[in-house]
Amino acid sequence: MELQISDKFIEQAVENKIKTLGLVPREQLKGRTIGIDEFRKNYCGGKSKLWVRTFIFDEFPETNFNEGGWCLAPHKEEGIRRTIIFEYEASKWMEAHRQEINWKGKLA
Repeated sequence: MELQISDKFIEQAVENKIKTLGLVPREQLKGRTIGIDEFRKNYCGGKSKLWVRTFIFDEFPETNFNEGGWCLAPHKEEGIRRTIIFEYEASKWMEAHRQEINWKGKLA
């Protein structure tokens, strides 16, 4: 016996689940900036700020905005009060480089 489900029903179910889970389409991340605290919680499994600075920003200098990356002031810089992360670019970079990050790295 074959069960037929309309495309409209499937689309509505998916949209409802997306809302329930609080998922944001990647396109909606464009133009958004977040701080290091939100970044570490959402993209780094809750690792500490120092861990993120050490094992991501220091290990991968291409993340630095001055090098064409997505992180402005990964460490304190004169004239910039806090670390600013461009979320869309950061999410794409994290997805592409997740295997290269030393997730088991320990701080001294």
